[in-house]
Amino acid sequence: MDEDQEAKLEFINAFHEEADEKIDFLVWLNNEKHQQEALTLCLIYIDSFSQWLCWPSSGSGKNFVKAIVGFGGNPLMGLVHPLSAIRSLKMLSPEIWGPISNQIQNVFPGTAYELISEDDFLEQLKLTLTSEQFKTLKSECWRATLAAIAYYSLRNPSVHSFGALELSFSSTTYRGENIEGMGFTVLHKIVKNLHEELHRRSLANIQWFGNDEIVGA
Repeated sequence: MDEDQEAKLEFINAFHEEADEKIDFLVWLNNEKHQQEALTLCLIYIDSFSQWLCWPSSGSGKNFVKAIVGFGGNPLMGLVHPLSAIRSLKMLSPEIWGPISNQIQNVFPGTAYELISEDDFLEQLKLTLTSEQFKTLKSECWRATLAAIAYYSLRNPSVHSFGALELSFSSTTYRGENIEGMGFTVLHKIVKNLHEELHRRSLANIQWFGNDEIVGA
């Protein structure tokens, strides 16, 4: 390692040390009755880290979901919530998504819902949709995951308004067991894991987040 690389490595490590301090500070904020501020900053950090982890993809919501599912360390976040699929897809183009959303509701009528893997979710819908509808659904299935619920129901309201502190899933189970709510505790673990992956990438080849082009993008 030459002198330029050593100096660059110092800058990289200093950045990640400061990021660790900011992430740890969120716990203090939350404990000092600043729960909304802690949650909002946590979601903003997740959003930022996600864009770097998924570079050069420019889809903010999709990157948010993809990063959490891939590196967040919480296996539930990549599972599909059928009710979320019904609701989120209805918000898209009615002509295309209305019939698809209706078919999902027919296959998964509720009122209680079981989290399901994306593969199993698609498999149960395959025979009820046209080939074109199935292809369309597969490309947008990320919108139906728990990670997407975090984006739409926590990240967006927290950034654009005061938002909610926690989401409850009282009518949702996984393998027959109730799942915990989603709030600061769950998301703080995720943001730490995302940052660890960014730091690992930075150290692997002494480039920012694994590719210097990211910081110049």
